[in-house]
Amino acid sequence: MKVRVHELAKKYELKNKEFLEILKKDIGVSVTSHLSNLDEDQVKKIDDYFAKMNMLKVETVEPVKMYKEKKEEKPIRKIIDEEDEVEEGQKNNKKSKIQQKTKKNNNITFDEDGNSHKNKSKKKKGRRTDFVLKTVEATPDVVEEDGIKIIKFRGELTLGDFAEKLGVNSGEIIKKLFLKGQMLTINSPITLEMAEELAGEYDALVEEEQEVELDFGEKFALEIEDREADLKERPPVITIMGHVDHGKTSLLDAIRTTNVVEGEAGGITQKIGAYQVVKDGKRITFIDTPGHEAFTDMRARGAQVTDIAILVVAADDGVMPQTVEAISHAKVAKVPIIVAVNKIDKPEANPMKVKQELMEHGIVSVEWGGDVEFVEVSAKKKINLDGLLDTILITSEILELKGNVRKRAKGVVLESRLDPKIGPIADILVQEGTLKIGDVIVAGEVQGKVKALLNDKGERVENAIVSQPVEVIGFNNVPDAGDTMYVIQNEQHAKRIVEEVRKERKIQETTKKTISLESLSDQLKHEDLKELNLILRADSKGSVDALRDSLLKLSNDEVAVNIIQAASGAITESDIKLAEAAGAIIIGFNVRPTTKALKEAEASKVEIRTSGIIYHIIEDIEKALAGMLDPEFKEEYQGRIEIKKVFKVSKVGNIAGCVVIDGKVKNDSNIRILRDNVVIYEGKLASLKRFKDDAKEVVAGQECGLGVENFNDIKDGDVVEAFEMVEIKRTLK
Repeated sequence: MKVRVHELAKKYELKNKEFLEILKKDIGVSVTSHLSNLDEDQVKKIDDYFAKMNMLKVETVEPVKMYKEKKEEKPIRKIIDEEDEVEEGQKNNKKSKIQQKTKKNNNITFDEDGNSHKNKSKKKKGRRTDFVLKTVEATPDVVEEDGIKIIKFRGELTLGDFAEKLGVNSGEIIKKLFLKGQMLTINSPITLEMAEELAGEYDALVEEEQEVELDFGEKFALEIEDREADLKERPPVITIMGHVDHGKTSLLDAIRTTNVVEGEAGGITQKIGAYQVVKDGKRITFIDTPGHEAFTDMRARGAQVTDIAILVVAADDGVMPQTVEAISHAKVAKVPIIVAVNKIDKPEANPMKVKQELMEHGIVSVEWGGDVEFVEVSAKKKINLDGLLDTILITSEILELKGNVRKRAKGVVLESRLDPKIGPIADILVQEGTLKIGDVIVAGEVQGKVKALLNDKGERVENAIVSQPVEVIGFNNVPDAGDTMYVIQNEQHAKRIVEEVRKERKIQETTKKTISLESLSDQLKHEDLKELNLILRADSKGSVDALRDSLLKLSNDEVAVNIIQAASGAITESDIKLAEAAGAIIIGFNVRPTTKALKEAEASKVEIRTSGIIYHIIEDIEKALAGMLDPEFKEEYQGRIEIKKVFKVSKVGNIAGCVVIDGKVKNDSNIRILRDNVVIYEGKLASLKRFKDDAKEVVAGQECGLGVENFNDIKDGDVVEAFEMVEIKRTLK
C-alpha cells in the first residue's frame, strides 16, 4: 500500500519541507515533492531511521519537537505575556533614542513610527505603525567602516559640500586643485572622478549612490522591513480558473455550501468575487474569476494576486481554448497550479484524457513524474471536496505563506462599483497589515476614509487582516480594479499621493513602454532583457506546432524565445491583454486580428506581426534575437602622438604641444597616455587644436595642441596613443 510523503510528515509532526530534506540527505529516499507516493520498502526504511534516532516513543513525540526546535533559526517564544513585556520594553527604549534624532520640518516632527507631532512638550499618542514618512532622516552621507571614511556621492556635489564631508578646509582643496591647473571656487561642482582623486589624498573613499525611483506609495510611506517575530502564517489566496461552463463557480458554491450560480445571469460569473472557507481550523481565501472570454482581463487580475491557481477542467469535455488561456495567465503570474478534474460523476467522464491533453501544455501530473497535483471532484455530487482542500493546505504549507498584521494595511482592488444608495464600494483583498474602520486610504486616483467593512457573508466587521477579502465603503469615488490600496497617515498625505498618481499616469500615457522587434536593441541599453516573449496564432494546429518548433530552435545560451501561448484561430482581445501583461509580441501566421483586437492593440501599444510565409517570421525573430545579444567590441588602432611641451593655462588646466608621429588622431578618439611604455591614464580627449582653431582630425607629421579630459598630470615626453572601439555585429549562428 502506497503512502504520500505529507502523510508521513504529519505522522512525525514535521513540516513537509523539513521532512523532504531528511528524506534526501539522511535517509537517501529520492522524491519530487510532498505529494509523491512512497512504497512499502521506502516507508519501512523511513520508520527504521526514526526508530534509530529515538524520534518515536510510546504516547509521546517530544524528541520530534526537540528536533524541530533545533532546526529553528530563531527561538520560539513560549509565553505571550513575556513576549509583550519584552516588545514593550524594546519599543519604549527605541522611542527614547529616536526622540533625540527626530528631524523637524515645517514645525512638525515625525518619528520612526510615522506619527506626526507639533513641537510641544507633550507628545500625542499614536497607534503603532510600520511606515515612516519620507521626511524622516535619510541614509547618512558619510559613514565609517574599519576606520576608513566613506563619502556617499549622489548626483551633483559642490566643492564646499565635499570639503565639509571630508572634514577639511575648502581653501586647502582649492589650493590643491589650483596647483594642478584647475581653477575652482567653493560653489563649483566637482565630478565623481575628481572626488575620488581628492579623497585618496586624505585616506578616504568615495562611493557613488544611485537614486532609486520609487512608486507613488513609497514616495510618501516607506515601509520598514518586517520583523521575523511579527510574521505569522496567513491563509492562502486561491484563484479558480478554467473554461466557461466547466463548473468553476459551482465548485466554489459546493465548497462554501451557498448558491451563487442561480443569482447570476446565464449561470456565468459576472464579477470577481472573493470568499473564505475554513478547513481543519485553517482559512482559505478563494477568488472566483469569470470564465467567459469577454472577461479575460479580469481573470488576469485574479491571477496576479493569488498564491495558488485551481484549474478546473470538465472530465467529459477536456481542454478547451479558455483552459489554455487560464494556463497562460497562471504561468505569467508564476503561481503553482492544482488541477481539479470536475464532473467525474458523469458517465462519459474521462480523467485520463484530461491528463493527456494537459500534458501537451506543460501540465504534468505528479503520478507521471511531474509537479502538478490532479484532484478528481464532482461539484454537483460534492465528491472529494475535502481532498481538494487538503491538497490546497499542503501546497500552501510548502510555500510557507506569512504575513504581518501589525502594520498599516495594503491591498488590491478586486472589483468596484457605484451603489446608488451607499456610494462607491470596492472589493478589497488585504495583502499586508490590518485594515480598520477609520483608516485613511488611497487607491490610484481616489482617496477616502473607511466607513464600513463587510466580509464575504455581508456581515459588518471592525477590521480585516492579511488575505481577508472585504467590501470597503468610504471612497470618495470608484477606484479602478487592479489598483493598489494603501492606508495613509492622514488625509493631507492622501491628497498629495492622489495628485502624484494623476501626474504620473499622465506621463505614463505619453511615455508608455512598448516592446517591438525594432526597438529591442535600444531597450537592451536600459534593461536587462534576455528573453523574447511571444504569443503565436496560426490557421491550424499543424502550423502552430511547426512555427513553435522553428522559433524555439533559435534560442541559445544568451537569449531565448519564450512561447507564452500558442493556439489556432484569429488574434483576439484576450491575446492582446495577455501580451500586455507579459510584455509579449503577437505573431500571426495566415490569420488576422479581429476589429476589436486591433483597437485594443492600438490602445495598449501591443505589437502584432502577421505573415503568410513562415520563413519571414523566423527571419524577423532571428534578427530581433541577434539584437538582444551582448555587443562585442574590437579595439582599432588610430595613431600615436608625442608630447613635446606642456603649458599651464589659467582656468583651463594643462595643455600639451604635440606632434603626430604615426597614423592620425580624431577629436573624439579614445586615448591612453604612456610614460616609459607604461599606461598611466585611459580616457578621452577634451580638446584638439591646430594652431588656434579646433581640429576634427590631425595626421602624421602635423603639430597640434590637445587637452585631456579629467586628467592634468601630463609631462614632456609622454606618448598619447589614439584608438577607437568598433562594435562587431553578432549573429545567432
